[in-house]
Amino acid sequence: MRLVFPFRDRSLGVAAAWMVPALLTIVVAASMLTRELRPDLPAAPPLGQVWMATPNTVEAIGSGDERVARLFFGGPTSYVLGGGWASASPTMAWANGRSFEVALAQGTIPAGVRVVMYDPEAWVETPTWEQRHPGRAMQIFSDVAHEAGYRVVLTPHPGLVDVSGASCSRAADESIAAAFIRCRIIGEAARLGDVVEVQAQFLEADPAVYRDLVQRATEQARAANPDVVVLAGLSTRFASDPQVLLDAWQAVSDVVDGHYMAVPEGFHANVATGFLRMLAEGGA
Repeated sequence: MRLVFPFRDRSLGVAAAWMVPALLTIVVAASMLTRELRPDLPAAPPLGQVWMATPNTVEAIGSGDERVARLFFGGPTSYVLGGGWASASPTMAWANGRSFEVALAQGTIPAGVRVVMYDPEAWVETPTWEQRHPGRAMQIFSDVAHEAGYRVVLTPHPGLVDVSGASCSRAADESIAAAFIRCRIIGEAARLGDVVEVQAQFLEADPAVYRDLVQRATEQARAANPDVVVLAGLSTRFASDPQVLLDAWQAVSDVVDGHYMAVPEGFHANVATGFLRMLAEGGA
């Protein structure tokens, strides 16, 4: 093959002509070395899983490895909360059902958003009544969202069973996980929504315990709605290194349809990046 250069710096003279082949050799060798050090990633996430995250999490992971961020969060089966990223489905989230209704009435939800999330937890962002009655609150949110043409993601936190005055609360000798399953909160979420997340990330450092909650919650969800997409939470808040997240992922890879990945406030972003890189390169 003949290489044709669009211009030549005549001031370089004959020496430059001899340097071109050498420079090409160096460039090709460097390119080959880069490919060896950074193996090609698959075209889609392992097992075809669905991945969800906030833009801050995606950016934090991308700062360590842009390719990995795009693989897991840049495709059409990914959801990025708070706006679109690459080809991911733009999604918005609320922890307050009334705030969602106001945004809908005022027309402040961007036209490109077709997926909405409701995230009731035992925190100030969720009104007390919604914390105490998550089933009814999820019903109202889902009815309004579906009527408006949105797909609905519901992610009730297990800590709702510890809310004072809750319609279903934890017994004195009961674990949060056990009460969450007994109260059938995730089953109700699956009946009402299109996607549910099992927020089991606080257990991820113990793969067996993590799997137990995720598996029981998933079984309950699919019994209520066989078509529901089930995600399991992962977070760098509870992981000291990438292997912790990888072990948790492996523990439920045969159970769920994907994961919600959290890097709260950029905490240990390198742990999430390392985990996803291991997963992408066949570490599972």
